[in-house]
Amino acid sequence: MKKASEILSHLWNNPLYQKMHQRQQIQHFVAMLPLSVRQGIHFCYSKNGILFFALKHSCFKQEFDYKLTIIKQLLKDYQKIQKKLLGIMDLKAFVRNSPYQKSLQDSTYEVACYGELSSGEFRNFAKNKEIYEILERIKKAILCNQ
Repeated sequence: MKKASEILSHLWNNPLYQKMHQRQQIQHFVAMLPLSVRQGIHFCYSKNGILFFALKHSCFKQEFDYKLTIIKQLLKDYQKIQKKLLGIMDLKAFVRNSPYQKSLQDSTYEVACYGELSSGEFRNFAKNKEIYEILERIKKAILCNQ
């Protein structure tokens, strides 16, 4: 009986799954990058022998450009040791969006809605007329929410 790792390696070597295999290789390479660069990467892809990095902010682009020689050296070492990503000859980075535009993930949030737990049945012992009316409005609101 074959092991799961043997089956997966057979699938990765299939030309049908070549892009998935390359994507996995890129993820392994990104894991080797310095933390200051890795935090700013939104996604990566390769096209025509160039590995493109989409960065989250222009400050990360400056950091990427500053450490470009280190990253290229890491790519060469990765290609020597792992014998993977051999088609990649150059690295380029770009900022995914303008720094002032919020991403959709940051701007959307969920509003939690809970059902009414109170039954709205309570006696109003308020002596003051204003407080009595306020409590009666609260009672009506609770009954409407059920």
